[in-house]
Amino acid sequence: MKTRNSSKKETPMSQDNAQKRRSTTSSIKRKNNKKPKLDSDPFVQSNTINEDLANEDNDTNKKGKEKLIYTEDQSDSNMTHTDNNKLDDDGDNSDDDDDIDWETIPLLSPRCEDQDTAVEPTYNDVEIVMQTPRPILKKSHWERAYQRILHEWMHHSHVVLLIAHYKLRNKWCLNTELQTICYSIIPENVKRMISKDLSKKSLTISIRMLLKWWNNDIFKLTGPGLLTKSYGHYCNKEFEDWINNNKSDKDGDHIKDLNAFKELIRLQKPLLGTRDTSAELFVTILRCCGYDARLVCSLQPISYKVPMSNDNQSINTSITNDNDTVNPPLFEFRVRTKAYVDPDAKLKNPTKGKPPTVWAEVYCSDTKRWMCVDPIRGHIDKPSLMEPSVSDQDNKLSFILAFDNKGYVTDVTRRYTCNMERVVRLRERPLTKRELNGGMKLWSERFLSTLCHKPKFIERDRIELEELGNQEMKEVMPTSIGGFKNHSLFVLERHLLKFEVIYPKNPVLGAIRGEKIYPRSCVKSVKTAEQYYKQGKKIIEGEQPIKMVKTNAVTLEKKRLKELAKQEGEDLMVACYGEWQTEPYIPPPVVDGVLPKNRFGNIDLFTPSMLPKGAAHLAIKGIEKIAKKLSVDYAVAVVDFDFVKMRAVPVTNGIIVAEEQQWILIEAWEEYEQNEAIKAVEKQKKDVIIRWRKLIKSILINERLSN
Repeated sequence: MKTRNSSKKETPMSQDNAQKRRSTTSSIKRKNNKKPKLDSDPFVQSNTINEDLANEDNDTNKKGKEKLIYTEDQSDSNMTHTDNNKLDDDGDNSDDDDDIDWETIPLLSPRCEDQDTAVEPTYNDVEIVMQTPRPILKKSHWERAYQRILHEWMHHSHVVLLIAHYKLRNKWCLNTELQTICYSIIPENVKRMISKDLSKKSLTISIRMLLKWWNNDIFKLTGPGLLTKSYGHYCNKEFEDWINNNKSDKDGDHIKDLNAFKELIRLQKPLLGTRDTSAELFVTILRCCGYDARLVCSLQPISYKVPMSNDNQSINTSITNDNDTVNPPLFEFRVRTKAYVDPDAKLKNPTKGKPPTVWAEVYCSDTKRWMCVDPIRGHIDKPSLMEPSVSDQDNKLSFILAFDNKGYVTDVTRRYTCNMERVVRLRERPLTKRELNGGMKLWSERFLSTLCHKPKFIERDRIELEELGNQEMKEVMPTSIGGFKNHSLFVLERHLLKFEVIYPKNPVLGAIRGEKIYPRSCVKSVKTAEQYYKQGKKIIEGEQPIKMVKTNAVTLEKKRLKELAKQEGEDLMVACYGEWQTEPYIPPPVVDGVLPKNRFGNIDLFTPSMLPKGAAHLAIKGIEKIAKKLSVDYAVAVVDFDFVKMRAVPVTNGIIVAEEQQWILIEAWEEYEQNEAIKAVEKQKKDVIIRWRKLIKSILINERLSN
């Protein structure tokens, strides 16, 4: 606020003028920042002001004109000049008003008197609600085990259902009427080319003619047929609708029964269907032409592995869908359409076509072996081309079964794969160490042994088994180090388990990255001296341990030893030996009726061969008391050890005595048991008499009270 240094009395008009000047700001620079001193005498005051103004004018001429800053608009300045003119009418000079000195002093808000009535500002709160994602809890061990077992059962059930499906189709292919219909559609020129000679050359020519006629003139493919699908495919509603509507598509042909199978050949010209139907009908044609043909099927069951739940992907998908609804695209983009590819030409391509899941085998009596026939791509006797690539997710080679004209089933998987180890992993999960120690076997082995059982083996069956066995030795060696892990034929020294060694270290089959490759048959198990002792064996004197491993501290004593070794900066190691470094343990014999006891007064009897010569084992409960009464030298038989609270507790079973004391103890035990039985009978009689006495007394008392 600006105040005027004047001794004149202010009028109401001047007060209003001063009130209006409050909003105007003027800045006047003074020399040395000195303020004028106001005296009580008006003349002295005015002279002082004039002198100051004169000095300021001189300074202003030197430094330039002073600038006034106004914050009000022009109307306020006009009012100021009007008020100054009115002051001149009161007797003041206009020069006095123009030469007023203004000072800048801090003042309160112009509405400080209205603070009590002022309205407090209101703030509008902004509430932000954020939906946090639902926490995903980890499944418990029992839930994971349940899901694992459930998916394994689903996988096994699917395998059984697929075998039943192909077994039924093979039965249809054996139908005489169906074979007659198939033979009727074969043209005469093809029939004349079919040779009755079963040599390999003539057989190949005849089958090649049938394949050329079948693929070019008769059958048109519409799809690949049954393939491996994920769990999401089978849970889809479209799959349920496909089953309920009984429709055929690229994934399979719906054929209700044998009559529908016959009508498929009679009515359709040309024949339409998937690769599976084409192969099944071609097997029928081979059989009606007099060839011994088998229907070979590569099963495509659902995986036994628990699918990974991709919750993050579903959340992101929902978020993107919400964003699409809120912010729709400005322009509709046209999706690039793929060029149409005829499935018949794509699947029948001999070089680019993928291997089918159903094909045929024809027996050649000249070579005494089964020849592979691919009715889709036209390959003959090329089993290596029937194995799908590892990257093919739709065709997984796990079970390949052959169904002959007698209804028997043969597992021919080894003939069509060069990596049997991968095939076994696709069949089911490997057994754990506990399951192997418990004597469990793979479900696939037990199932196939029952399924492929034949009551009588003929000569060609025996030759085929030998061929499949030799096929295992021709398996291709893995090209990566990871492929040797748990391999059934080859092994690297780095993949050995804790109690495994390679002995002998020859032959060496090769090397990969400087590491020698050994056959799996050279892998031997090793054990400690204590473990061999429990098996009735001991280490041959002078043998050196073949391997040193870290000990498992189970008991308190071994834990103390482990701590002592740790303080010295070493690990507690235990020596391991191989089976070839042991010999049977022969305990010391009984001499003059004295038993060879250990330091605890017992005899270790882990196996029957550890019984000392001249001693007898009496595995009778309670016979130890009789031996004490008769003062017979005996020793408790320790048959095992049980670990309780980090201590090894011996498990006993009867006693061991000298042979001459054996019958004396047995007779004494029989007499003791007889006396105990008599005492038990007498006690039981007394108890019966007491109960009858109580019953009779209670009846008499009840009768007396009732009368």
